[in-house]
Amino acid sequence: MTDTVCYRHPDRPAGVRCQRCDRPICPSCMNSAAVGFQCPSCFNEGVRSVPRTRTSLGGIQRANQSVVTYTILALNVLVFIAVHVGSPQILQDLVMVPVLAESEPWRLLTSAFTHVQIFHIFSNLFMLWQLGPPLEHMLGRLRFIMLYLLSALGGSVAVWILAAPGSATLGASGAVLGLVGALLVISRARGLDITWIIMYVAITAVLSFAIPNVSWEGHLGGFVVGAALAWIFLQLSNHKRRDKQAA
Repeated sequence: MTDTVCYRHPDRPAGVRCQRCDRPICPSCMNSAAVGFQCPSCFNEGVRSVPRTRTSLGGIQRANQSVVTYTILALNVLVFIAVHVGSPQILQDLVMVPVLAESEPWRLLTSAFTHVQIFHIFSNLFMLWQLGPPLEHMLGRLRFIMLYLLSALGGSVAVWILAAPGSATLGASGAVLGLVGALLVISRARGLDITWIIMYVAITAVLSFAIPNVSWEGHLGGFVVGAALAWIFLQLSNHKRRDKQAA
């Protein structure tokens, strides 16, 4: 192979040399860089070395800030359709029943994506649609996924511990209340107005006890876990910020 031949494609003539490694590259291997062109290996290495932009709470900032929220919305809708058009066994296998949680632990999560009544799924998904994008933007995808799923688990675990053994619980309310708890903690830490959040929590608490068959256990568990996780994320973010300032 000579210098006039691409080092990656010996059968192709080289147009230029890579600005980083000085190896000859053909037009197919030319990647436009800040100065000149780079071969694929050097270009990819340079991309990996660029620090990723972080969100206000330490997550990785992405181009599409709401993809996780929309994915969760779609999953809830798909399960709702499956419950109504599929076998009745689908619903029986997904709902959270405390007496079955130990032998069938998947119910701790699947119940948070399961709805039967149209008003139930509409109210939950409306709040998810309202709260999800701003929280996903602040936390980043990974932390937002952790917040949602762990809040859902927190609600189910609270039902497992506190509810009647044979009671059946379903719905995304625990996870959504986790988002509310997280937003309350973050907004309070940033000095923002939290009046509407307090009112929403108060109304939800009253309705949880006033309306039959509403799982106050799931609401409480999800809210507490969401608030706790937001506090942890804030502490981690503050710790990293202090480290950078010290450096």
